Amino acid sequence: MTSILMKKYFVYILSCSDGSYYTGVTNDVLLRVDQHNQGLDSRAFTFSRRPVKLVWHAEFLNPVEAISREKQIKGWNRKKKEALIEGNYDLLPELSMSSLRQAQTDNNQILNLLPYSPPFLFVDKIIHINNFGCEGTYTFKQNHDFYKGHFKDFPVTPGVILTECCAQIGLVCLGIFLLGLEEGGMDGNRLQIAMSSNEMEFLLPVYPGETVTVVSEKMYFRFGKLKCKVKMHNEKGGLICKGTISGMFKIPSNEN
Repeated sequence: MTSILMKKYFVYILSCSDGSYYTGVTNDVLLRVDQHNQGLDSRAFTFSRRPVKLVWHAEFLNPVEAISREKQIKGWNRKKKEALIEGNYDLLPELSMSSLRQAQTDNNQILNLLPYSPPFLFVDKIIHINNFGCEGTYTFKQNHDFYKGHFKDFPVTPGVILTECCAQIGLVCLGIFLLGLEEGGMDGNRLQIAMSSNEMEFLLPVYPGETVTVVSEKMYFRFGKLKCKVKMHNEKGGLICKGTISGMFKIPSNEN
């Protein structure tokens, strides 16, 4: 009878000499801790924070699940990591909600986390947001610079701007919400966003002074990539444009 040895992967947390925590993934946790303490890489987070001590680890048979768990824990705040280390699992949901209440239940806070500012901010208000989509509004100001040349003596909002408005409301606002749920809170100053693709169909024009409503529906959100269906309507309910937009969301590691 042949025995099959499954390769194991470990997600681990180290306590560093300066009081910070480091989260990593490896296939040999004891060897990896020893390598951290040897200081083999001068660029590593732990190099100047030695000695380090292993304070938590979990075992996985699927490397994708291990990497996903590592990324999730890296985004947690200090209190949530310490609850995990101490085995206080019942505190994890409450710690997630306490760090999310401002960013996820206060729509104004989500707006504050947007990485845009006038004149390139195309979100006025979030009406509704949840795990499945987002709805928000924007009024196109009559003094926007792009109206001066698009078109001469007959200003119409450019399609690329309508797409950007759909992306900011339907994709980015929703992405911030979903990232907060997944990571257990987030620092908006570290948020990195990149539009990866869009397919839009334009049906009606938008003139200066018009208010539009954008509604998005999440298609999927995994490994930092969000794809949504979006629709934009005018105040009369007319469908201005529709399509799909996708983007990548990333919060660089900021261990604490």
